[in-house]
Amino acid sequence: MKCKIEVREPDWKPLEAVLPPEHCAVFMYMGNAGRVVLYKHRDTRRYLNIDAATGRFYRYVDGHYTEIDRELALEYVHGSIG
Repeated sequence: MKCKIEVREPDWKPLEAVLPPEHCAVFMYMGNAGRVVLYKHRDTRRYLNIDAATGRFYRYVDGHYTEIDRELALEYVHGSIG
């Protein structure tokens, strides 16, 4: 999936559905790429990309959003993996 990033009103629901409230505080809303909502971790500067409609996770690779599993997405955004 390749989409242009649009900045809209922040949509925190997808993030709040996967993380406890105290963990959401370290993320910034960055925009949307179609249905995918982009959140940036304040410390690692890595993105957590969540499809607002399905709750699926994506990683931006080689100019496209590629679906990945939840565990891998969370490990990546927290800096556990490269």
